[in-house]
Amino acid sequence: MNRAIVRSLASLATCAALLAALTAYADVPAGATSAPGATATAAGTATLVTGHVNAATPAGEIRDLIKGGPVYSGEVIITAASSYVNIEFSDGGRVLLRPQTRFSIERYQYAGATPANAQAVAQPAQQESAFFRLLKGGFRAVSGLIGHTRREDYAVQTPVATIGIRGTDYEVRYCAGDCTDVTPVPQDGLYAGVQSGAIALDNQAGSSTTTAGQFVFIAGANGASVPLALRPPALQLLPDPKTCN
Repeated sequence: MNRAIVRSLASLATCAALLAALTAYADVPAGATSAPGATATAAGTATLVTGHVNAATPAGEIRDLIKGGPVYSGEVIITAASSYVNIEFSDGGRVLLRPQTRFSIERYQYAGATPANAQAVAQPAQQESAFFRLLKGGFRAVSGLIGHTRREDYAVQTPVATIGIRGTDYEVRYCAGDCTDVTPVPQDGLYAGVQSGAIALDNQAGSSTTTAGQFVFIAGANGASVPLALRPPALQLLPDPKTCN
């Protein structure tokens, strides 16, 4: 993909513009394979897919993810180069993944989600939870209902810190020698910013809170959160996930 196109993503205001800019460069998914069990409850749905996106099941099976396709708890979502996916979770939360990202839905459970073909039977109350892991790359997320009452029910683990929410629209990117789309190549570590609300960042150095309009950098699991005066180049602005349909 042309580097000028990549850099221009920072100024794109809508997902329609993002799609138009990427259409000529993105790979087309080859097709979808079968999803996990027909009676399984989907954690969410891909509302936008550009390029090539895969979902890897806990059993190691890999399927192509297409627009309108479901994602499930336990799966790892993988975006190829020049590829994006926006996922709307059943609690209303959204996550827009950057190219070359690996994002694990570690454990997702929402009481409002019921399999379409499930019989109406009494079930014991289960704790709602949304636990994710960023293995590579980055995303912009808008939190849903999970975590707004009990903050401990939502978390995103990264190689550098664990992220908690405070009613939030936020973005993160983890660089590990792979943020070569930015010149000069940024320092390795975790970059984070908040559009609204706040996030808590916890690691071995302690806990810090980042609020709306703020950006921070954490070099490693033992590193403290360092405030940044401006948006870091590694954290190119992504469209609002709520508009990506």
